[in-house]
Amino acid sequence: MKKRTLQDLSKEQDQINSSYIEINTVQKELYLENQKRIKERQKDKDQIVVIEDDEIKQQTEEKQVKLSFPVGTFCLNCLTQYPQDERKPHHLPFINILYENAYIDVKTQKPKKTLESALMTCFGFEDQLLEPIVKSGVDLYIVNDNDNLNKKLEIIEKYNNYPNWMVIKPSKLGSCMFGGAFHPKIWILKFPKFIRIVIGSQNLHVGDWTIWSQAMWIQDFKIGKSELDQGSQEFKTMLREFLYEILPTSHKFEDLLKIKYDDYDFKDVNIKLITSIPGRFVGNQLFKYGMMRLQSVLYYELCNNKMEIPKQVCVTYQTTSIGQLDDNYIDFALQCCTGKVYKQPLASEQNNKKLNQMILNQQEEEQSKLKLIYPTADYIENQTHGGVDFANPLYLKKQLYENPKFPKHLFYKYQGSDHYYWHTGNIPHLKVMIITGLDEEINDYTSIYIGSHNFSQGAWGKMEKNATQLYIANTELGVLYPPKKNSAQLKQQIIEQLSFKFPPLKYEKDDQPWINEAYYERLYKEYQQQKK
Repeated sequence: MKKRTLQDLSKEQDQINSSYIEINTVQKELYLENQKRIKERQKDKDQIVVIEDDEIKQQTEEKQVKLSFPVGTFCLNCLTQYPQDERKPHHLPFINILYENAYIDVKTQKPKKTLESALMTCFGFEDQLLEPIVKSGVDLYIVNDNDNLNKKLEIIEKYNNYPNWMVIKPSKLGSCMFGGAFHPKIWILKFPKFIRIVIGSQNLHVGDWTIWSQAMWIQDFKIGKSELDQGSQEFKTMLREFLYEILPTSHKFEDLLKIKYDDYDFKDVNIKLITSIPGRFVGNQLFKYGMMRLQSVLYYELCNNKMEIPKQVCVTYQTTSIGQLDDNYIDFALQCCTGKVYKQPLASEQNNKKLNQMILNQQEEEQSKLKLIYPTADYIENQTHGGVDFANPLYLKKQLYENPKFPKHLFYKYQGSDHYYWHTGNIPHLKVMIITGLDEEINDYTSIYIGSHNFSQGAWGKMEKNATQLYIANTELGVLYPPKKNSAQLKQQIIEQLSFKFPPLKYEKDDQPWINEAYYERLYKEYQQQKK
């Protein structure tokens, strides 16, 4: 082998270095080219991701739940006497409430039926109204007043031979001593992405949706969770408790409707639930139901809003059934409607001649006022569209009214509202209480109740045992728009949407209330005279 000199080694090293440089240059070019391709692929990938995100966002927006009632909304039923082209948005036909979009024209647009199941409580129903719902495949659960003689729980699982129609008549065995009615009207309608809750005066007869005026509060609650304020959480808790109370333990409402109650977001509730269940209540339960629940809500809301508790109020109560009334009970109800804490004991039942002055020993000129709105006989016979044949929702016993002690001076006329001409001549079944100052102005202090409670001791309860015990006969449910700052505009809107005139006009000297038995007694006498 030839011996290499240092010079030769130097030349070889230069060649190697040159080769390395060339290789490095090629590698660098390959590297840069590869990086360029990687960047281009990443760029393409990024573009694809953006497109996918946009598509997902668009699909999400398309699938996003559109609620007809995202907040609680006051509504009336849509009577047949309202012209088609002059109906208002808050006039809702029965069928519309059963669709996701409650404001759609069902006849012309024929929307897709998505209602899956429905729980409806009532004081009477007609198959004719409900059968189309069942035929459409909806699982229907009707909870109706128990009219059986034995008052035992009755569950008809395949009503009218429909496998998806169940009728439940809650037991009255535990409350037969109270003689009360199962009278609440609440619907829970399950749609794929939300539930709709309807609370009001509506029963389930055809006439309830065509002839008799009804008032409702409706709100949709979609699937989801958010932090609830105290009012919304209370609503959620109270509603669940009430549904547990009225249904047999073997048939929980969640199981019937196939829902998980806690999966729904009960936010933005703008009312307070007012419930009544049969029983006698003391201690912590004294303020949970009926008139005492109303008093406690008013007191809490006034204090919470830093509003002064009024010394006196005007309570205007539009009712379709009136029970036994006396001065004691009227004073009790009026005091509760101020929000004052009830402290003064009632006179004992054995010596129930007169009630001593209430809490503040109100003077005569400071007395609160009660106005009972109830149709006159002339209104029903001569001014209504339905006439006497459809006056059966109205109930007042002749014997009660003719009692010398009955407070006839409290009666005020039921007349159609001036805010909508076509309310003229409607027959009421709604029950509305409006609590104002003596000037009857609508402001933040105003409270408005709508629901199933008529003005009766059976519905609201009465005090016993020196005002330490509340006795309630009926099962009832309603909602209260309570005193609240910046609420006057909403309440004024509700007042203008009512189907009757407020403030009402007092009965004139010759006016008599509509009493069914009095009317037919008069007809019979006229018939007898004609025979002579």
